[in-house]
Amino acid sequence: MNQTRRVGALRLLLTTAIVLAGLSIVVGIVLMTTDGIRRNANWSHHPAWSAIPLFLVAAAIAAESIARPRPGRHGLMRLVAVTAFVFWGTAAVVPSATAAGVLNDGAVLLFALDAGAAVITDARATRLESTP
Repeated sequence: MNQTRRVGALRLLLTTAIVLAGLSIVVGIVLMTTDGIRRNANWSHHPAWSAIPLFLVAAAIAAESIARPRPGRHGLMRLVAVTAFVFWGTAAVVPSATAAGVLNDGAVLLFALDAGAAVITDARATRLESTP
C-alpha cells in the first residue's frame, strides 16, 4: 500500500471514529431529552435505543484504535473499554435478566479495571515526579 492510500485509510478511520462518537453523543442527548419531555426515565420503554450510543462509542473507540494503535497497556485498556461498552449495550437488549446481570457486572468490572489502571498509572507517575 502506498503512502497516499495509507494516509487516506487512516483519515477515513479517524473520520469514522469522530462521526460514531458524535452520533453516540447525539443519541444520548435525544434519549435524555425524550425522557425529560415525557417526565419518564423508565428503562423499559427504550432499552434498544439506550444500547445504540453504547455500541456507537465502542465502534468509535475501535476505529480510532485501529487508526492509531497504542502499545502495551494503552492498547489493552482501549480493548477493555470497547469490550465494556459492548457488554453494557448487549445487557440492554438481551431478553434474559440473568444474562443481562452477568453482562452488566462484566461491564462494571471492565470500567473499574480501565479507570483504576488509569488512576494508578497517573498517581505513580505524579508521585515519582514529585520525589526529590
